[in-house]
Amino acid sequence: MAQRSCVGWAFISLLSYSSVSWASDSAKFDQLILQLEQGEVIFTTRAELDTFSQLIKSVVPVDDPVRVLRLNRELCLGDYLDKPEQGIVFANKFIEELAATQDLVNLSHFYLCRAQHYASQNRNKEQEQDLTTALDLANRSEDALSQALMLSSTAEMYSARGQHADSLVLHFKAHDLYKKLGHRYGIGFSVENIATAFRRMGEYEKAIEYLDLSEKEFVAPGDQYRLGFLLQQKAFVYGELGKPAVAKQLFSRVRQIYQQIGEPTFVTATDIDLMWIANMEQRYSESLELADQVLTQLAGYQQQGEGQQVVNQGLFQLYRAEALAGTGKLPEALQQFTQAHQEIGALNNPRYMLWLMRAWSKALADAGMHDQAYQRLLEANQLQDGLNSQAKRQRESLLRYQFDTALQDEKNNQLKAENQLSAQQVLVLESAQRWQYIAIGLFIILALIALFYAISQIQRNRQLHRLAMTDELTQVANRRSILWFAEQTRLKAIAQQQHWCLLLIDIDYFKQCNDSFGHDAGDQVLVQTAAAMKSLLRNSDRVGRTGGEEFLLVLPDMDLHAATAIAERLRQVVAQLTFAPYGEVKITVSVGVAEAGRHEDVREAMSRADAALYQAKSLGRNKVVSA
Repeated sequence: MAQRSCVGWAFISLLSYSSVSWASDSAKFDQLILQLEQGEVIFTTRAELDTFSQLIKSVVPVDDPVRVLRLNRELCLGDYLDKPEQGIVFANKFIEELAATQDLVNLSHFYLCRAQHYASQNRNKEQEQDLTTALDLANRSEDALSQALMLSSTAEMYSARGQHADSLVLHFKAHDLYKKLGHRYGIGFSVENIATAFRRMGEYEKAIEYLDLSEKEFVAPGDQYRLGFLLQQKAFVYGELGKPAVAKQLFSRVRQIYQQIGEPTFVTATDIDLMWIANMEQRYSESLELADQVLTQLAGYQQQGEGQQVVNQGLFQLYRAEALAGTGKLPEALQQFTQAHQEIGALNNPRYMLWLMRAWSKALADAGMHDQAYQRLLEANQLQDGLNSQAKRQRESLLRYQFDTALQDEKNNQLKAENQLSAQQVLVLESAQRWQYIAIGLFIILALIALFYAISQIQRNRQLHRLAMTDELTQVANRRSILWFAEQTRLKAIAQQQHWCLLLIDIDYFKQCNDSFGHDAGDQVLVQTAAAMKSLLRNSDRVGRTGGEEFLLVLPDMDLHAATAIAERLRQVVAQLTFAPYGEVKITVSVGVAEAGRHEDVREAMSRADAALYQAKSLGRNKVVSA
């Protein structure tokens, strides 16, 4: 499936320069560069891109090497977007010149440019090496904007190769940098990338949520490039959810947008996506008609360019093979599958290879070549097992990152609160000292004021401590409190050689409840569900809310069998809850149960419980699964 053809927002604006007159205007040049970096310049057609290109090139002062280098940084991708070999030569020149300098920022951008040209030729190993170097240089430069861009670019590469959790971690880091910089365009850019990674990870609800957010908050009027990308990603989601009619409508709109803005390679990529939808609906003749158009377009690009490929060109061979097999042209289809295997193999994407093996196996079976069909099916099953294992590892990796990030945020907030409190105390002491200098007679009054203040502070601190350890809505323990309790339970279990268990509970389809009945209904669901959990627990047990609709139960001195029974009772009780005045609301929960091992820390036990919860979801929800 198609992905972005350019590494980031900073590069899409400078394309196909022509010979223009040069004039020295440093202020104008700096202003245009700033507008470019901040995403303030919006282009609706390729012609507008070219006009802006000529303008910025015309105002760079030729006797200013710093600004000329800054322009060449943009030219590296813009001038050679359709000529990657020349672009690599251009980037090499500046990489060699800057290698001995301390200009880490510009050097990182030229490595990034070369990585993009490598990517357009499917030279994945060279792309990864250059992106690694670019990110290292940006980190050493401590330039936050460059760091964010390199993180995003590396994350996009990981996501395209199926390393979705690694991709999300980097996208979240880039998102945090953009927020600290107040870079609105970068924030929107990272939101789109996070949505794409969630979509490739199969988290479709989260993907749609982020895509809707980006379209609503960050797409400026007339920004056709971003709108086309967002609609394209939504089309992928609906296609993968088995809603080809919706996907086709979105792809058709995307194709129209790319035609209007003069991006023929994007149009070709969308035609390949439409072949995918046509095959899904078994309209194989229509798919072959699209394939003929694509072949003509690809031949034209080959004559004009230097070997640059349309981003989803490898999948084109697969979709054409499927269509040929679907129309009964098996010999041609099998030959096409062989070509697809060569191209997809070079992409190092196991998900694409899985699609290929399944379709190839079916075509071989239809052709009566059952031994070969069986072999392809075995390869498909092995790929599926590998993807399942990879998905599990990625989910655990993402969970660890989110857990560590939450802990770090808690520590930062605590430190900030302590610093603020210390500052307040210093001010109070200074104020008291000044009053003592004014008149000793006010000492008693000041002492009374200080005493009243101290009592207020004690009461306030007690209240803050209670609020800090309690979820405001459900009045059960919050994430920090329940994790602390789990750690204390673990230490006690080790000392007394006791069993203890964790229950991870997730309310099924909670988002749909919010969407259908409103957030007030959702809040009531959370409150009553939490109350139901508390009613089933012993005095020694503890329940806490760890996320939006997620809860954690810690059961000291209890083995797996008893904990599973508790979980099953809880599942039944929740299913019977009613929510006045929302009579139509019915909810269920999925539960993952894990007994902590003797030498297992809380995070590891939670990870196994989460895996069991994920299995309960996969089995249809409203289930209890033990790890």
